[in-house]
This record gives sequence, C-alpha cells and structure tokens, in this order.
Amino acid sequence: MPTKKEVINVISNIGLWDRKSIESALKEQETTGNPLKEIFQNRGMLPFGEVSPSFYFQLGIVQRELPLREIPADILSVIPPKMARAHRIIPWEKREDGRFIIVSDDPINILAADYFKKIIGTEDVKEVEVLITFPADIDQLLEKYYGRETMEDLTQMLQEASSATIDLDLPETDIEGADEEAIALQAPVVKICNLIFVEALRRRASDIHLEPIEKKFRVRFRIDGVLYEVVSPPKRIEKAVIARIKLMSKMDLAEKRLPQDGRIMLDIGGKPIDFRVSALPGIYGESVVLRILDKTSMLKGLSELGFLPDDLEKWQMLLKYSAGLVLVTGPTGSGKTTTLYAALQALNTMERKLMTVEEPVEYQIQGINQTPVNTDIGLTFASVLRSFLRQSPDVILVGEIRDFETADIAVRAALTGHLVFSTLHTNDAPGAITRLIDMGVPPFLIASSVQGVMAQRLVRVLCSYCKEKIEPDEKMKRILKIKEGEEVNICIPKGCNECNFTGFHGRLGIFEIFAMNDELRELTMSRVGASQLREAAQKYGMRMMVEDGYIKVKKGITTLDEVYSVTGEKNA
Repeated sequence: MPTKKEVINVISNIGLWDRKSIESALKEQETTGNPLKEIFQNRGMLPFGEVSPSFYFQLGIVQRELPLREIPADILSVIPPKMARAHRIIPWEKREDGRFIIVSDDPINILAADYFKKIIGTEDVKEVEVLITFPADIDQLLEKYYGRETMEDLTQMLQEASSATIDLDLPETDIEGADEEAIALQAPVVKICNLIFVEALRRRASDIHLEPIEKKFRVRFRIDGVLYEVVSPPKRIEKAVIARIKLMSKMDLAEKRLPQDGRIMLDIGGKPIDFRVSALPGIYGESVVLRILDKTSMLKGLSELGFLPDDLEKWQMLLKYSAGLVLVTGPTGSGKTTTLYAALQALNTMERKLMTVEEPVEYQIQGINQTPVNTDIGLTFASVLRSFLRQSPDVILVGEIRDFETADIAVRAALTGHLVFSTLHTNDAPGAITRLIDMGVPPFLIASSVQGVMAQRLVRVLCSYCKEKIEPDEKMKRILKIKEGEEVNICIPKGCNECNFTGFHGRLGIFEIFAMNDELRELTMSRVGASQLREAAQKYGMRMMVEDGYIKVKKGITTLDEVYSVTGEKNA
C-alpha cells in the first residue's frame, strides 16, 4: 500500500491537486477533526458521493479483502466509536515494529495517517499505516464493533423509564380511545419502539415477542430459530409500547378482547422492512408478535440454501419439467417458502408466465403475478387456482395445499401442462404421497402428476469466527459412519461478539428429495404406506434428512445436537 508521501507525489505528478492545497486541507483537519474526505469535498477538490474506482487506480491503491479475525478490545479502544464511524476507519493491528494498522474504504485517509497517529497518542506507535478495503467490509466491521450504541441507547431509555424520569402520564385505570392514542404518540414511547426495531435487525432477529406476564413486560428476539430475552422494559410502560405497535400496524386500539393482525412497513437504514404483526389477548394483557421480513436479504438463490451438490442437481432436474406437481414439505418455519421463491427466481424468464397464490404474499418478485388469499370475500386457494388456469400460466405456485378441493385442482393443473409448486405439512418426503391420498385424491392421479417431493428442516450454522474443531469419539464415529482414515472437520460452538455469544450465525437447510420413477408410481397406485415408499426411494438414492445432516456435521457446518433437534431423531 502506498505511503502518505508516495500518494502526495502521485497526486502532484498527475496534476490532481497541488501540494499547497493538500497541506492546507491537512491543517484544517488537525484543527477541526473533520473527515479529510469531507474537507476536500467542501473545498471543491472532490465530488460528493462515492469515490470513483478510477481514483484508486490513479493512486496505485489496491483494495484488499480482509481475513476473518477478532479484533482485540485493546486495539479497538484506541479509536473512539464516534470517530471510527465519522472517518470510516477500524483499528486493525499493532505490530512489533511499532506500526499501527488501520483499515478504511476511503483512500483519502492515507493522507490522514499522521492525524490518526496523534489520536492514538501512544509513544510506542511509530507509524500509522492505512490499508484500503471494500465498503461492504467496513460496513460490516462498523456494525459489528461500533453498532452497540443503539442497544446502549435503548438500555438508557428503559432505565430512565423504569426510574420514572420519563413522564408517560399513565393513569392507574385502563386507558381508552384518544387517551391511549395520545400516549402511543409520546416521543419517549416512539423512540423506545424504534430502538427495539433497530436492535432486532442488528441481531438478525426473525421475530420480536412482546409478552406481558404477571410482574414483568418481557421482550424476546427469535434469532436463528431460538428465542433470547433482551433488555426488558419496565411493566409501567407496557400499555404504551403495545398501543404504539397497534397504532403503527393500523389495529383497533380499543379492541382488547379479540385477536388482531396488522402490518408495519418501515425504511430502516435504507432497507425496506416489513413487519407482520399479531396481537393476542391474554390474562395479563395483549401479547404482540412482530415477524420481520427483510426484503433485501431474504430472497436467496438455490446455491445459498445449503444443498449438497448431488441434491442440488436433483432439485434442479425437478425444475426442468414442463409439467407436473412438485411439493416441499416440513413444519412451519422450516424454510419452505424461501426454497420455493428461490425456485421461482430460477424459472423466472421472459419466456415463461409465473403466477402465485399465497397467504400472504411475503415477498414481491418482479415479473411474477402474485395474488394474496382473502377468505373474507371468498378468494381462496381453490378459487384463485381455478382462475389461474384461464390465464395460461407456465408455472404456478400454490402457497399451501390444505384441503381436497385445492389438492384436486393442483393435481389436475399439473396433468394439463402446468408446472405446479406447493407445500404440505408432513414429517418427511414420502409422507406427502400418503397425505394426498388421505385428502381424497385418487392414487392414479397422484402417480401421474407428482414429479417429486422435497422435505426440509433448518439447522443453525456454526459461527465461522469462533467454532472449534474437535476429534470425534468412538460413539460419534459410529453415528456419523466415519471410515478409517476419513478426514472430517467436526466442530463445536464457542461464542463470540460476531454471533452474540451463541456459537451460531445463520441457518441453512437439510433435505431429502423423493424423485418419482416407475416403481414408485406403481407403489403409489397400490396405496402402500409411507415406510414402504421410503425404503423404495432409498434404494433409488434418496438420502434421508438426518443423513444429510450427518454430512454437514462432518463438514463442520453444524452440530449433531442441531440435527437431532430438528429431525426428531434420538441420540444413538
């Protein structure tokens, strides 16, 4: 990486700025402490906005990818959080030769190396070197190490509310109508709710649970499928917070006897975030759950779902059929919708017409006709599906098959030249065949229409920053069928800042894919049970979900306990 002197020489040689202008800007920074890029922009030396890639090239600067590592607390402490955010710098490493390394995504910061040395202010630092990386890396590091300010603000607000320094003017009796709305609009209540939203997003939560219990108002976030309690607001502001959420989601504030559903759409940090809100009456007050749908990060490609290479090939083969029924099964929250949306995106080309009927439409995909179910006006899965057939679609997604009518229309649509996707709630892939028969669909229609079924679950992924490799014992070797001399990478969770000390970061799927063939079709028409179908499918190469999980344990992706917890298998 070029030094400050080398960068100034290059700038002078190419005639970008003269030395006098550079020295004047550096002196202003020393006086004001403002970011050097901002000073250059205010002087008209740089345009406002992102730095052009050609600027890096002119200065001979190469942006580097940063390795995965934990930055020690004593290194982070040398730069105040406010300065780190303002200058977009991260203290990175202190070397034995007296050099202190700072990383940034702004090449102008190379010129400010002397200023940063004064800020660090320790005698053993002889020189500050600035390495330039990519903006996404700096965003991630700033969020990871300096994003706690939001939570500190929330904690302070809740402490103030608890000590009654925030006057919420709450009456002793239940508040009604306009009084409740006025309280929900008070600035402290608004700020507390907003901070809860931001902190939930920072922690990658999928749900926010606001739960009034006897002597406490509990707030929990669901992260990677597991609930964690966070800073709990004092009981006295319970009604105000819940009233605020209900007001934002356009619910009836006065109605506390019946369940209500609503929706909040916000723009947080430039991201459109959709909150699906459910309020349910209880003996200690209304319980409110907000499901978070981040439209910018939840739509995934097939390669991001966790398929092993052979399963990905099998699934992609099912997507190549021009007609037939393809089902995805699993319990609520097992990622079925995410998988189907990934399939639709892979099929979404100009030559195909894709239509979906869902309850509700969770994510809008450009180029696809998506219809939400509305049972209040008779707009059901079955009625919409009938209308779809008059729209000449190529690919149809039915959000869920719940009854015979929907199943019958979906099967007949698959037989008349449409590729139909849908979901069922069954424990495994072969069970989907027997479930359709139980619904009343004739076996010969199932055998003729179903091309394949995939069952899936979600397991938590070990944090790549802190997972620790272990040697498997004899019991684990027997369970995982580890052969003599086979290289494995079995790891256990440890916990660090990156994963909120859980040891896990994110989730991916484990799968079993039941692909129809002639023998399986004959067994289906013979009305055999799911166990016989499973045995036959295994003979033709179907890998069970638990076996898929075992492979991912051996690869160091997840743990044996995670696989058992989602598959229901007992520890052998």
